[in-house]
Amino acid sequence: MSKPTLLLIDDEDRILRSLRMLFFVGYNVRTTTEPGEAIRILREEKVHVIMSDQRMPQMQGSELLRIARETSPATMRILLTGYSDLDASIASVNEGEVFRYLMKPWNAEDVKKVVAEAAAIAEASFAVQSHAEPATETAKPRVLIMDHDEATAKTVHETLGDRCEIVWASDAQHAMEELAKQDVSVVVSDLMLGETNVGYILKTIKQLNPQTQCIVVTSFNDTSRLIELINQAQITRFLPKPVSKGILARNLESMLERFHLVRSQPALQKRQSVEPISNAQERVQAGNFIGMLGKLRARIGV
Repeated sequence: MSKPTLLLIDDEDRILRSLRMLFFVGYNVRTTTEPGEAIRILREEKVHVIMSDQRMPQMQGSELLRIARETSPATMRILLTGYSDLDASIASVNEGEVFRYLMKPWNAEDVKKVVAEAAAIAEASFAVQSHAEPATETAKPRVLIMDHDEATAKTVHETLGDRCEIVWASDAQHAMEELAKQDVSVVVSDLMLGETNVGYILKTIKQLNPQTQCIVVTSFNDTSRLIELINQAQITRFLPKPVSKGILARNLESMLERFHLVRSQPALQKRQSVEPISNAQERVQAGNFIGMLGKLRARIGV
């Protein structure tokens, strides 16, 4: 059985040597300090996982991963960086659609675990890439808005209203009641509903239903929390407020298309898999949330 190919890009040779030592046994490891060379390899070879540094003189890692997404969609993308950079974090979501955002200095076992998971998912993705069957549409996709902002809700209705069932929840309790009725296809959410930080709800939704696509529209700008949402909620878009109607509409269309693609190819749901919730308080909140969902579903007969 052939080894999965791992492509590593960093402008520092010493970093590449250290990473190669971690993976030389189980992988066909390709390394380069040149983003252009990485793009050539992606075009010419089957690459299971690409892991790139962010700050490089020739090209930002998030831009390289955007090109990787377009060049080889089945390749899993990981950003490995020493900087908590908000712009890089946002770009890694919106452009690179990264599987994981990892920080330097890394924990060797954690990085090996993430790469092994990514490689297995990529192999399944390559296998289904050429013979996916279209999904049989049985019901309208369901879109949940969790936001106080009426402008956000209005744009969602104007963009998707004729094709989707749209529910607007302006508080966490209402959101929970709607999630109890039926799984949702796309979530459009701020990170704060009143005094409630709903990050744990987004993380729980993704644990329970990996095909759900999450768009965060918020003025929230804490980089460490955004990295958590990338790794533990697999949010697919992060749009800082104020966001224009046109940008939100384009991303809604993209996420609805992505939902249909993932639903038609169940193997792709693994690309949406998430890390366990790391914050102790959020783990408790998520457990309570799942318990309440179960009770509500039992009450309404779902």
